[in-house]
Amino acid sequence: MKNMIDMSNNVNKIKVLMVGNHPSVKGGISSVVTQLLSHAWAKDNIEMRFIPTYIETNFIFKIAYYLVAYFKIRDYILKSHPDVVHIHMSYKGSFFRKYQIHKLCKKHDIPDVIHLHGSEFKKWFDSSSNKKQIKTLLRECSRVIVLGEKWNETILDIEPKAKTFVISNTVSIPSEITMYNTPFNVLYMGVLIKRKGVSDLIEGLNYLKNTNRLEKIKIIIAGTGEEEVELKRKCKEYNLENYVEFKGWISGQQKEALYKNCQMLVLPSYNEGLPMSILEAMSYGMPVVSTNVGDISSAVKNGENGYLFDPGNVNEMADAIYKIGSDNSLFDMLSRASRKMAQEKFSDKDYFMNIANMYFDLAGK
Repeated sequence: MKNMIDMSNNVNKIKVLMVGNHPSVKGGISSVVTQLLSHAWAKDNIEMRFIPTYIETNFIFKIAYYLVAYFKIRDYILKSHPDVVHIHMSYKGSFFRKYQIHKLCKKHDIPDVIHLHGSEFKKWFDSSSNKKQIKTLLRECSRVIVLGEKWNETILDIEPKAKTFVISNTVSIPSEITMYNTPFNVLYMGVLIKRKGVSDLIEGLNYLKNTNRLEKIKIIIAGTGEEEVELKRKCKEYNLENYVEFKGWISGQQKEALYKNCQMLVLPSYNEGLPMSILEAMSYGMPVVSTNVGDISSAVKNGENGYLFDPGNVNEMADAIYKIGSDNSLFDMLSRASRKMAQEKFSDKDYFMNIANMYFDLAGK
């Protein structure tokens, strides 16, 4: 924001309606929504209301769930007239659902913020037959929150008149950090879909096994998704079952314990924004090995707190995992750098203040 507002001088409260996935939905968007909803907004003179519009269920119930949510939003707008509506959006169906809510806000002259999470938004836009509608939303909404400078350039390339606001995902900094250990636990945290490249991770493990470098390494896969059965089949085919543990989807204290007990995070994705899993891992002092996509390079510095590789480069990824896992002193250096970067660049201490100031700016108070 170009002008920071002193919250202590705002005696008038404002109402903010937040719209997004139900917190039970698996993925990074839900992590951000949960993080935002956990903040004590009342201390910032903000009355926060949340109405979820999407839940993981069958197609018919998804439609019904959204329709019920839409009318709840309409009724809240008509009766309470919020000062700002904060809308979490990705792409595909999420865009079309949120476009209708944007039009509702515009009809009633309420500023709306599009919080853009979709890692494949540009790819989807390029192949979409609804480019005019997409550009209209980006141009008409009051702000578009983007997660980093690269995404800012991408969105402005799509719609130069979009009023973008760059604010990275952030994390709270835990008191504990991870420590070097054997077996060296390498964590993958996320949904198990093709875009995430988890199959490449299994191929990388097989490469390490075939070059006799896997004996001290164990892979922990925390997530569920459509590729889970195939990933388990591939592990069995390559005789990797003793080196890979599938944890399923975890959250809360189980998630925190996993970060503390693993030594490294790996993310072989083909498309991302700036994933919460990377920032969470860094906050625990974990080195990160990841593909160089989206805005990941703003958090992972090659050779400083981890290593970056091109999507699909299985051997380079595997070599980086082995390099860190076999060198205690290298691990310690990368670990300290990860923790320091999380504290200095991605701590949530300024995150909520920046968002609160954006709300007051849009509300004109």
